[in-house]
Amino acid sequence: MFGYLDIEKGTLEDGQRGLWQTFMCGLCKSTKNSYGNFPRAFISNDVNFFNVLFHSVTNTDVEIYQGRCFSHPLKKRSLLKENELTNKLAAANVLLTYWNVYDDVIDDGGSKKKLALRALKKSYNKARTDFAELDTTLAERYSALRGYEQSGCDSIDRVADSFAALSADFCRLVLRERTSEYAETLCYNVGKWIYLIDALDDVSKDIKKGAYNVFVDVYGIKEPDRMVQYIQEIEFVMFSVLNRIASAFNDLDLTKYTCILKNVIYESIRNKTKQVLGKYKIV
Repeated sequence: MFGYLDIEKGTLEDGQRGLWQTFMCGLCKSTKNSYGNFPRAFISNDVNFFNVLFHSVTNTDVEIYQGRCFSHPLKKRSLLKENELTNKLAAANVLLTYWNVYDDVIDDGGSKKKLALRALKKSYNKARTDFAELDTTLAERYSALRGYEQSGCDSIDRVADSFAALSADFCRLVLRERTSEYAETLCYNVGKWIYLIDALDDVSKDIKKGAYNVFVDVYGIKEPDRMVQYIQEIEFVMFSVLNRIASAFNDLDLTKYTCILKNVIYESIRNKTKQVLGKYKIV
């Protein structure tokens, strides 16, 4: 379900693309220092987006230095010095990864997922101690989501709300007193978009596996080709969510690191939505 929030590289200048990677490096360093090397493999673009967003919302200046990392040992690169936010997000990334993999294991019980879950257990146990409130919230939200999916819920908004609310809770728990209605609204709708774009992207796979998919169940689709009958309605749903994301972002009136945030919100996720919708349109 993760990996959809990314930059549109072609429309960013070199330094701006480098800034995105610098934030990623800070998250990676915090993860290594607190939870070891293995969880670093699961650091996602999605969490890095929140990394940039939360630094912007809190108006936090970051310290950047030149150094080497595990992935690039021969050449120094710009690295972001770990801080309170990157440490919180490192814990959050471990917890999000664990519960996402746990959910996958319950869904299909694949051996690779079970192995990954066991390998994550040690870092998960430390992260849930470090960020107990978030762990409890994730457990509750994923349980509610599984309940809706297992019952074959036929309401797009009801099913997507669990993951969307999880994202709003994530924002509130990380930012604490520095949160705001606009920040939580933005994160809620980003979470909703992630859930829906993942479902839309996986229609064919889920039909083949007989797995729950909100679009398949809502519209009673038995073959992927049938999606074309409902694509205008689905397109309206997707772009309504994107417009709420943009509106909440505009209301935040942020000033730091906005080149990245605007690129993701105004370009990248809209282009990704068009790309996935395009799989079901008649050319």
